[in-house]
Amino acid sequence: MILHRSRKRTNRSVTYVLTPYLFLLPAIAIYGTFLLYPLMRLFILSFLDWDGISKHPKWIWLENYKSVFQSQDFWLALGHNLLWVLSGSIPIILGFALAVFLYQGKPRGRNVYRLLVFLPYTLATVVIGLMWRWIYQSHAGQLNTLLRLVGLELLTHAWLGDPKTALISLMMAGAWGGYGFCMVLFLSGLSNISTVQYDACRIDGANAWQQFIHVTLPGLANTLNVVIVIIFIYTMRSFDFVYVTTGGGPLNSTQVLPTIIYRETFKYFHVGYGSALSVVTLFIIAGVSLIYFYIRERKLK
Repeated sequence: MILHRSRKRTNRSVTYVLTPYLFLLPAIAIYGTFLLYPLMRLFILSFLDWDGISKHPKWIWLENYKSVFQSQDFWLALGHNLLWVLSGSIPIILGFALAVFLYQGKPRGRNVYRLLVFLPYTLATVVIGLMWRWIYQSHAGQLNTLLRLVGLELLTHAWLGDPKTALISLMMAGAWGGYGFCMVLFLSGLSNISTVQYDACRIDGANAWQQFIHVTLPGLANTLNVVIVIIFIYTMRSFDFVYVTTGGGPLNSTQVLPTIIYRETFKYFHVGYGSALSVVTLFIIAGVSLIYFYIRERKLK
């Protein structure tokens, strides 16, 4: 009888321990099927010389990675990506300024302003790319048409057709599509700052600028961390926007790592080499993100 009761208690304890994991199984299955397994396959493919069709791929170990780091196209695309990352400061600054204005300035109809500012982010990236390609057209584009109307015809330009201006034109268009998202995140961060802190600053005689420096900025530190990492990841993996506007041209002046990966994998059928490029890009994004968070944690301590 005692043995029977002890077995029941053991079974109940085992069931109690396993029950939470049973509820996690569907999520784990989806995560493993659509993320972990493709990542594992990607790493395996990066060691192969394969065109994606033949039944006998050749195992070449690290030759694909060696080719990646010896490729001029890789370094050119990486340089463009780094410039694109730097341009990510534009939507961050604009989004921050708009969030502070809408939250602390409290203009009339601010909900309407929030909607109008956030509206570009609700559009699909492909739609934004096609729209800006139309705006940048050399003859019928809205930008050159506006310049002609205000008497600045000398400034009209083939914005996406000139290698000197194509990349910066894409950066400006990309910033237009992202500042609304940054604004929403900063507004969320501002709403979490206690008004008691502002009241205490006013009692101590702090002006608006001092309140901004000593309360608003520290209160938005965590939000800023999240925004910076999200914008960094977005700019490093931006493909559809570049593809529908310039396709990496003209003369490779707008090639970025995702467009190089697409070209090598699906146009030239260098699946192993394209997989190696993907793995290198993945490690760059993950490495920089981890280093940034590590430095931020050290500073907060």
